[in-house]
Amino acid sequence: MQNNVANRLKFIIGQLGLNLTDFSRKTGIPYPTMQDYIAGKRMPGGENLQKISMQLNVNINWLLTGEGEPFLNKHKEPTLNEEKPNYDDFVFIPMVAGKISAGGGLIPDNTIELRLAFRKDWVKRHGNPRHMSLIRVSGDSMEPTLYSGDIVLVDHNKNYIDPNGGIYAIALDDSILIKRLQVIYPSKKVHVISDNPKYEKLEVDIENIVINGKVIWFAREIEK
Repeated sequence: MQNNVANRLKFIIGQLGLNLTDFSRKTGIPYPTMQDYIAGKRMPGGENLQKISMQLNVNINWLLTGEGEPFLNKHKEPTLNEEKPNYDDFVFIPMVAGKISAGGGLIPDNTIELRLAFRKDWVKRHGNPRHMSLIRVSGDSMEPTLYSGDIVLVDHNKNYIDPNGGIYAIALDDSILIKRLQVIYPSKKVHVISDNPKYEKLEVDIENIVINGKVIWFAREIEK
């Protein structure tokens, strides 16, 4: 009977899209105890059966005997169209509030406004998520590419100017700026470009710019 209960526990875990750690956390049953249950080494006692039933809406009679439905009526068994996301497939990148200085780059003020979830496989194609952050755009100098209020994803490992240019978070004159940069060859100067034509582009010595990172993605809220 123990092995049958173990198999039914595995079924519940699979149907709910959980792993053993999640199951332990949700029910409050210690992880080693859950391992013993799954391995068929021992049976759940009355208290832990109650925890499984209460927290996950599992039918205790079905769990012990295999008779009846696996879930109580108040729980609708997941269908293929309601499959829960596997959060192990995502990484959460913070949007930080801060300012940029000429010498130190982005200085977070320990305030994280929000975290956005990105698929790990997508992010890792672009760089290391540990070295990325989200910044909110302010002002109209990069319109129509970026609007005030847009959120940009910055890869801080890309703190150099790509030969083909790109949009970067930079420090210039102690201000944080989101600008398009283009190297002027063969000089050691850079064009600092605002996509909005009402702003003139600047020609700056490359040593006067601190590149905090390259913008690799942006998000925009739709106005109501």
